[in-house]
Amino acid sequence: MGVGEVVDNIGRGLLSEDRRAREAAARYREWAESLDEEELFRYVRERTGGLGHGKEGFEVGKMGLKGYVIAWPEQARGMVLEIGTGLGRTTWALLRWGDPELIVSVEVDPRMLAIALYRNPVPEFSEALRDDRVKILLGDAVEVVPKLPRGFDHVVHDGGPCPGRNPRLFSPEFLRTIAEKLKDEGTASVFAGRDPRWQDRIYRALSRLFLEVRAESFPDTPTVVFRCEGRR
Repeated sequence: MGVGEVVDNIGRGLLSEDRRAREAAARYREWAESLDEEELFRYVRERTGGLGHGKEGFEVGKMGLKGYVIAWPEQARGMVLEIGTGLGRTTWALLRWGDPELIVSVEVDPRMLAIALYRNPVPEFSEALRDDRVKILLGDAVEVVPKLPRGFDHVVHDGGPCPGRNPRLFSPEFLRTIAEKLKDEGTASVFAGRDPRWQDRIYRALSRLFLEVRAESFPDTPTVVFRCEGRR
């Protein structure tokens, strides 16, 4: 299934849904641009879990590295499905180090999308979200993803802020749903947080769906990302 067919198979069309998402974000542009730095990072932390902003300040390099680990951009070819647009760090990593023809990114929060587009602390992330290859769907991924057609080459699941606070996005049922959207030879990269109990649950669920599931860790934290190949 090619990009044109994917567009044709998403309800009224991927382009119109992308336009709707960006229009929704634009309604919060004034709010986003009015945020001072403390308010901005408080909102980002609540919605995403932090993204590298700590006591030492905003660490852009660390954010980019973590985006790279989560995105697994070497697999980003053809059509990519991204769960959790956030600030756009994994979108940026996919475009910088991968070769996607289309990225379909699902985001539930129009305010977060407004920050990403109009008040992003990393301008490169905002620019990535404006790339013509990036199409954004606004809605709850648990409801949106089942409506998407099968045929993606790669899935990046970075739904935040962490599995324990957003368990629906990491349930065996939803993980099966995203696996079913892949081509037979497709790959997936799934953020699993730092809680060993959740890491184990997610690993067991993914092992039922893929022949190979291996863990990649962030260099400075116990956070784990699972990289999956070989659909069962």
